[in-house]
Amino acid sequence: MKYTVTLTLTLVISVLIWVHLIQPGNAGNLPAAKPDTKADGSPVFSLNSIYKGVCWTGEPRRLPDDAIDTVKAYGVEWISLTPFGWMQTQHTPAVKFNTHHGWWGETDEGIRTTTREAHQKDLKVMLKPHLWIMNPSHGNWRGTIDFKTEELWQQWEADYTRFIMYYAQMADKENIEILCIGTEFTNPLLSRPQYWKNLIRDIRSVYSGKLTYAANWYRGFDRTGIWRDLDYISIQCYFPLTDKEKPTVDEIVAGWQPHIQAIEAVSKKYDKPVILAEIGYTNTKGTTIEPWQWSEFIPGSQLDHSEQVNAYEALFLAIGAKEWLAGIFIWKWFPSHGRISSDRVDFSPQNKPAEDVLRKWYTFK
Repeated sequence: MKYTVTLTLTLVISVLIWVHLIQPGNAGNLPAAKPDTKADGSPVFSLNSIYKGVCWTGEPRRLPDDAIDTVKAYGVEWISLTPFGWMQTQHTPAVKFNTHHGWWGETDEGIRTTTREAHQKDLKVMLKPHLWIMNPSHGNWRGTIDFKTEELWQQWEADYTRFIMYYAQMADKENIEILCIGTEFTNPLLSRPQYWKNLIRDIRSVYSGKLTYAANWYRGFDRTGIWRDLDYISIQCYFPLTDKEKPTVDEIVAGWQPHIQAIEAVSKKYDKPVILAEIGYTNTKGTTIEPWQWSEFIPGSQLDHSEQVNAYEALFLAIGAKEWLAGIFIWKWFPSHGRISSDRVDFSPQNKPAEDVLRKWYTFK
């Protein structure tokens, strides 16, 4: 992937974006506004220079035979795989993980098999282990992990090192292209910067691929101090984009602008390309107001495919041609494609109008 483009190409893309931005959007009714398209319906620029990815969910059982071929048909070239470790609360230091039991897709066998089948069919892989807080207190999550004593911090760090080094060795053995060393550890990164620098050094001693860390969108990516030690800046990208239901594509694009400026500033400061390690929108009213909300678990969520469609259009339009963008990983993709019905409230675009937007952008050359 080329991280720089010529001045001429940049000017051409800028003009094309300016031209489309002055066109009016619609009110959010299907089909979505398409200021991003030519008369024949195709995008005005391609995403060929970025990693076109999805966040692959772990299957309870072995992969369906058509799983890889199906996702490739949407233009996907990368998948991220997520094995889990668990903590009881954000204040208990033990990190436990089980590599052989649980959902097949999150076990060692599942990770290895999925990686090998993906590689056989020319897909690349990012391994992105997560910690799950099993009993978080109200308002707390992995970003608020904290301990009152040095001893407890060292216990957690020893456990986390064991956890991530295990997967670093697996990633190296399986020739996994990118390893994400952690996800949304806002307070641990701010409180213990030297631990992370040492951890990166240790990981590089056993893993020869590229490294990144997935920082939270809020008080995370712009405060993290380890970007110089990594190959990519990565963001869990759930920025609030509007304050209304049924926004137009143009309104969502406008909502992106302050966040784009913030991302560009960090990318420029550290001279690193940016991966949107996780980004997605539910098919509900108001999905761009608080995109991080798991609307399927919120009583009263109202199905609205048009908002998910417009959010996807605006995503690619707003950032698709940015020079700093290295890749996008859409949250989320189920290997069993038929598992998602069109009327299910969920982040996945599968079997919904939004999947056509994804395919249009990811397959356009």
